Amino acid sequence: MMGRALATIAVLVVVSSAGAQPAPRNWSDLTPQERARAWDNYRRYEALPPQRRQSLEDRYQRFQAMPPNEQERLRRNYDAYRGLPPQQRQQFHEKYQRWKQQNR
Repeated sequence: MMGRALATIAVLVVVSSAGAQPAPRNWSDLTPQERARAWDNYRRYEALPPQRRQSLEDRYQRFQAMPPNEQERLRRNYDAYRGLPPQQRQQFHEKYQRWKQQNR
């Protein structure tokens, strides 16, 4: 289980930092910064309640099942979000939460 989780986290680190559809990389191929980020992500993942971990796993599986162009669109959107200044990111988050509440 730990090996699978580490591999998943390593791929997510590489995917989120690369932007394009990269080929999966082995742990030994990651830079020290990518490894540190993967370990931090893994520690946070392990600290989550089981229901939240399952939710993340389900979301990851849905993402993996998407066509490559849709995965790329989501990556671009996320990169744009991460590039926002903190105040705009907060405003976006608040708007999203309001939208989410209205659409339940």
